[in-house]
Amino acid sequence: MEAPSARFVQWKAVIYDGRPGDGIDWVSLAYLPRNVAPIIDGIALQDPGVRAQSQVGMSGQPVTVMLKMPPSPSISGVVITQSNTPPRFEQPPQGTLQKGYQSVVWTVHDENDDELRYSVYFRGENEHEWKLFKENLEQKFYSWDTTTLPDGAYYLKIVATDAVSNPPALALKTERESERFEVDNTAPVVKIMGTISDSPMPNGKLTTVQFTAQDAGSSIERAQYSVDGGDWILVAPTSRISDSPEERYEISLSGLGPGEHTISVRAYDRFENGGSAKTIVTVPAAKP
Repeated sequence: MEAPSARFVQWKAVIYDGRPGDGIDWVSLAYLPRNVAPIIDGIALQDPGVRAQSQVGMSGQPVTVMLKMPPSPSISGVVITQSNTPPRFEQPPQGTLQKGYQSVVWTVHDENDDELRYSVYFRGENEHEWKLFKENLEQKFYSWDTTTLPDGAYYLKIVATDAVSNPPALALKTERESERFEVDNTAPVVKIMGTISDSPMPNGKLTTVQFTAQDAGSSIERAQYSVDGGDWILVAPTSRISDSPEERYEISLSGLGPGEHTISVRAYDRFENGGSAKTIVTVPAAKP
């Protein structure tokens, strides 16, 4: 029989006077819970260069990082109460640093405690159709090598289904889209603009090197220089703040001995793509 949604069921039995022993010894009630679609509570895109993977599959001693998790679902400050059924135990993923990778983590719950499977789709900005990345995932995270995609802006869509635990006619699914994210695997272009090696100083000559760093997809994160293969030294842009796709730099070097010197410079964008350049400067010997 069809019954309205409720926590209890009532029935009535009427026993009329009849033969001795007439009555009810036991009652059996069978029911089928109504299937409810799973709910994707949140999606958390990780920082570029972070790979999420199962701790079981990790090898060696990679550099680990803390993964960002979606916030707990709430409506108007009231926390959503999930099922009282104990959740299935799942080994949490581990984040590791791996250039070129992008990861996504999501949280989901199912009121029927059904076993779920997930599919991940993507589309580029200004595109209309979703393309399948991966289907039939058991874990609630996914990582991929972004070098398989052109630079640009993208969106993800996560689809959750309870088809594993239900007949095809009763299976349900739900989906949710991510925020916009960017893919950038192109290194900044670093150019030496000029060198001056004859500026007088009280204790010798001052050598000045000017260079620029320009990136097509994101802002310049940092720049460094090295003299004759020495340690890399951080240098600030002339604007003092690295916050734009093009930055200018000026290095003033004193104490270089007479002769030829190799000045190397490099710059990184916020996706850890690096570009470099070098120049040769010659410091004249002191006049007798």
